[in-house]
Amino acid sequence: MVNATSPGSWKPHWQKLISQVQGVIPANFRVIVAADRGLYADWLYQLIKSVGWHPFLRINHQGTYRLPSQQTWQPLADLVRPGGQSWAAEVLCFKTNPLSCTLLARWDLDYKDPWLILTDLKPQEANVLWYGLRSCTEGVYRDLKSDGWQWHNTRLLLPQRAERMWLVLAVSTLWMVILGGTQEGRSLASNLPQLPPEHIALNEPIGLKKERHLSCFLLGFVTLMADLLNNIPIHLERWSSFPHTPVDSFYACNSS
Repeated sequence: MVNATSPGSWKPHWQKLISQVQGVIPANFRVIVAADRGLYADWLYQLIKSVGWHPFLRINHQGTYRLPSQQTWQPLADLVRPGGQSWAAEVLCFKTNPLSCTLLARWDLDYKDPWLILTDLKPQEANVLWYGLRSCTEGVYRDLKSDGWQWHNTRLLLPQRAERMWLVLAVSTLWMVILGGTQEGRSLASNLPQLPPEHIALNEPIGLKKERHLSCFLLGFVTLMADLLNNIPIHLERWSSFPHTPVDSFYACNSS
């Protein structure tokens, strides 16, 4: 970690982070590294590739691109229009310092700007919608800050102390998610037998997923507070509360 307000380049810290994480991820995992606009750099793209991972980096729409078979550079801003239109192709991106890559684009309704993603995966191997996985980091920010652990109010300045605190927050966050997920499952299972046969919950299409109004973290947090207020001892659910399924992909999401 870096001392608070300390000036300097972030490049060596990114390089160190990727080298450390690389050593603990199984070699058979497909790692997709997603990053928000403003973090793109050609050295970062190449660094991610060099360790066998796949960059999934969002860029701004002010630049240009061209297809390998053409000589004319086209503006990225004209690539897609609002309304859920998607586009994917192998291109040369950026007239200055061109990058040979796959360009994925999509612009959904109610979005101010399109998603423009650069990756080394072939167009038929990647889906621009994967970039939506990065939004999970935004939810984690809220859990660590105003929605949960109030990290933004910390007065810690030393990196070593902050590292220890982040370990505590990571374990606590995992605890809340498991506690919330368990409570959610119990609530759904316990309420259905008490409902009348004509209740809408018993007549919904099979397989329709219930809309979640509280995140697993927040539900776990509320459950813990309720237990404490009712003098119920603090308990830690078994890790196996989550169903185990084989995993062949690992998504490493980076954010600004």
